[in-house]
Amino acid sequence: MTTSAVDPADLILYGGTVWTADPAQPLATAVAIVGDRIAKVGDDTEIRALAGPATRLVDLAGRMVCPGFNDAHTHFENAVDWYFQVPLTDVNDQAVFAERVAATVERLPAGIWITGGDLGDFASTQASPPPLLEPVLAEIDALTPDNPLLIRRADHQYFANSKAFEVARIDRRTPDPRGGRFGRDASGELTGMVYGQAGEFLQRLVSPISLEQKLVGAKGVMAQLNAVGITSIHDIARLPAVTEETIPPVFLERSFSNAQIFQSLADRGELSVRVYAFLPLDTFEALADHGITPKTGDDWLRFGALKIFIDSGAMLPPFDPAGAAGTGLTDGWSYRFVGEERFARLVEAGDAAGFDIGVHVQGDRGARIAIDAFERAAQVNGSRERRHRLIHAWHVAADDFARAGELGLVADVTSDHLALYSRNLDEALGLDRSANAFAWRRFIDSGVVLNVVSDFPGAFNKSHVAEIDPLRNMYVAVTRATRDGHFHPAQAITIDEALRAYTANPAFSSHEEDVKGTITPGKLADLVVLSEDIRGDDPSVLLRARVEQTYLGGRLVHSRLA
Repeated sequence: MTTSAVDPADLILYGGTVWTADPAQPLATAVAIVGDRIAKVGDDTEIRALAGPATRLVDLAGRMVCPGFNDAHTHFENAVDWYFQVPLTDVNDQAVFAERVAATVERLPAGIWITGGDLGDFASTQASPPPLLEPVLAEIDALTPDNPLLIRRADHQYFANSKAFEVARIDRRTPDPRGGRFGRDASGELTGMVYGQAGEFLQRLVSPISLEQKLVGAKGVMAQLNAVGITSIHDIARLPAVTEETIPPVFLERSFSNAQIFQSLADRGELSVRVYAFLPLDTFEALADHGITPKTGDDWLRFGALKIFIDSGAMLPPFDPAGAAGTGLTDGWSYRFVGEERFARLVEAGDAAGFDIGVHVQGDRGARIAIDAFERAAQVNGSRERRHRLIHAWHVAADDFARAGELGLVADVTSDHLALYSRNLDEALGLDRSANAFAWRRFIDSGVVLNVVSDFPGAFNKSHVAEIDPLRNMYVAVTRATRDGHFHPAQAITIDEALRAYTANPAFSSHEEDVKGTITPGKLADLVVLSEDIRGDDPSVLLRARVEQTYLGGRLVHSRLA
C-alpha cells in the first residue's frame, strides 16, 4: 500500500533522529503516518507541512525513532503460563518470596490461582544445602486475599495460602489424608505447609488454564513486549486441531504456543504484536487440510515456517564432554531428534512444499547435519527463494560458515546464551575452535542473515529467565560482554548491525520485508521512540537508553511520556 503524500497526516513525529534501516534513505528527522502506514519520511519542514487540523504532533525533542523491534524467536505461551506463576527457583528467603508473590498478585485478576515452583531449587543444589523456606502464612495471606495460592517447594512439598484452603474446604478440623498431612502449629492452626498426598490433593484442585484465561495472560505478556519496543515476534507455535490428530512418541510440541491464542486476540482486535508462527515440521503434511500453506495469513498472524530439533550440544570429534562442564555442551541429542535419515527426509519434504525450516542446533555436529540437509534439499528440489534458519547456532565448524552463507541461511542467535554458556569454552575446546563459538561477526561476513533473539521467556525448567530487552541484547552482541569479561571480541557486531538484527533482518526472514522492518513510505507504521540516539561510539548507551514510546500501525501501545 502506498499512501499519498498530500493526505493530511494522522500522526507526525518530528525533531529527532529517525533511523530508518532503509538504505535508500538511512536517516531523517521526521516521519508522517496516515492510518496504519508510513506516509512520508524527511526533514521537519517537509513533514510538518503534511499536518492537518486533526493531526497529532509529537515533538521528539532529540529522541531517536527506529523501526519496531522484531524478536525472531519466542515461546509466547510459556510466557503466558509463567504470567500466573511466581518465579521461585532462586528464592529461599521470606522477604524475597513475599516480594515475588506481591508482584504476581499485582498483575492478576481476583480469583485466579497463583502457582509456582520450585521454591528453593538453587539452594537445594548447594554442597551444604540450607533448610528450605517455610513461608509465613499470615504475611502471604495479607498479600493474597482474593487469589488462591499453591507453591511447590524444591523437595516437592507444597505451601498454600488460606484462600486455597478455603476453596478446598480445609480448616484446622480437617483430618490428615492417608499418605500426607497438613502442617500445623502448636495450637493446631494450619501453617500453610502441605505434605505428601495432601499436597497432591490440593494440586489437583488448581483449575486448568482455559483459553480465556490464557488471553488474560497474553495481554499482560504483550504489554511487557511493547514496553521494550517489541512490535513483532516469530513464535514457535502449534495448531491444536493438528495436534489432536497425531499420536506423538514424546512431547514433541512442548513449548509450542497454541496458535488459537493469537487468532482469538486478532479476531477481537486485541493483538498488540504481529506474529509469524513456526509450526512443527514433524506434522506439516496435515497443515494443508487445515488451510495452512506457505505465506498463509495477514499482517497480524502469518504462517510459512516449520521447526524441528536436532541436538543439545552434539559436537564433531575430537570432543571430550567431561572437560566441558558449564558450557552447555553435552555431546547429546534433543529428545525430539528423529534421527539423521528421517530428519533429512522431513527437511526435503518440507522444503519441497515451499516452507522455510528452522532447526534447533547448538553443537557444530548438529549444525553440520542441518546444513547438509538444507544443501541436499536445494539440490533435489531445485531453485527457489529459501530462508531456512539455524536456531541458536552456538557452535559452527570453520568450514560451514561459508556453506551457510552460500545457501542463504538465517541464524537466530541468542545473546543470553553467550553470557550463560561461554565460560570455560576456551579451555574445553581450545582457542582456535572456541573462536567459532557464538561467532556472529563470522556469520555476517559469510553472508548469513543474522537475527538477535531472546528465546523468551527462558529455559523451560526456569533455570534461567531470558533477557527480553532488545537494547540489552544488542549490548551483548556489540560488546561480547560476559560475567568474566569479553568473549572473543573479534566476533562483535556493530550497533547498526544489531539494530538491523532486530528490525529489517527478521522482516526479511519471514518474507515480510515489503510490509515492515524499515521506516519506508507504504510500510506498516510500527515504530519505537528511544530516549536518545544509540548509534554513537560508546555501546554503554544501550544500557542507559529507554523505550519511551511504541507504536503499532500508528497506534500508541506503550508510552513513558506524559
